[in-house]
Amino acid sequence: MSLVNIIRSAFLPIIQLSERWAKSRRPKGVSIELNQRRIFIFPTAMGWGYLLLCLVLYLVAINYQNNLIHAFSFLLIALGVLTIHYTFLNLSGLCITGIRGGNGYAGEMIEFQLRVSAKNRRSYENVMLQWKDQEDSHHFYLDRGEDKLCSVYAKSEQRGLFRPEALLIATRYPFGLLRAWSWIELDISSVVYPKPLKGDFPEHSKGDSDGEHEHQNRGDDFAGLEQYQPGISTKHIAWKQFAQGRGLLVKNYLGQESKQVWLCWDQWPSLSVEKRLSVIAYWVKELEKKSIVYGVEMPNLIIHPDGGPEHSEKVLTALALFGLPDNHV
Repeated sequence: MSLVNIIRSAFLPIIQLSERWAKSRRPKGVSIELNQRRIFIFPTAMGWGYLLLCLVLYLVAINYQNNLIHAFSFLLIALGVLTIHYTFLNLSGLCITGIRGGNGYAGEMIEFQLRVSAKNRRSYENVMLQWKDQEDSHHFYLDRGEDKLCSVYAKSEQRGLFRPEALLIATRYPFGLLRAWSWIELDISSVVYPKPLKGDFPEHSKGDSDGEHEHQNRGDDFAGLEQYQPGISTKHIAWKQFAQGRGLLVKNYLGQESKQVWLCWDQWPSLSVEKRLSVIAYWVKELEKKSIVYGVEMPNLIIHPDGGPEHSEKVLTALALFGLPDNHV
């Protein structure tokens, strides 16, 4: 066991106690305003060097009774004290609001949109936002009376609801001598879909035998317009004719037929639950790219055939939350 591990083990109870104390002080909510009780401030490595320089100059001035060095050391000390004030003000009064969490696949970087604003009339310089235990960070500047949308990314690990634990807000303005920071817990989440895994194409699909619609829409030759029927992808809607008041029509092309496809749970019996979800997610992406109408049949869940981004999001969300408790994070 290394010396670092030995020291860490010895101080582990103190570290855990301090982490619990800090976590209990974190404000929680959809919108949080930073104030004096929520902001911490401490010297950086450069700040400690600056403090040492002030001390050395002061001792030299006393030793040599030099008024010029006295004045210079007092000037540096005064600048250091002013830095504390301005570093604190560069966070105080900021209001952070969680807007929305973007959806994505497991293992991807998930975007979270935050709104940064301030009720006062100050401007803010070089403030950093970063989720806990994440490498990606976002820096912003805020002018007086301005609201700004910021995108902060966090890497997802597994499917389900993803709620980042805490958001770090920090600044070293104006000279980098001090670091002011705060931790907040925003009520914001995103849905993480199963990571797509290429698998065998479904062995069968349900078509007209089940009383469902088949249509030609993948060829190159335009064959005319037909009435829209439920299940046809919205990509083929004739929007120009719709704007003219002719009703909801779809463009029909001669060529390759596109039939409804069912992604059924029992079509991959040899795969585990997670792999089945990943394979279905893969074929949802592929079928959506090809504008093929598809439905999903899973234990205790049937999603009827349809197409378009909304249908795709509905299916992927169902896959992401399948078999998870309501309070899963």
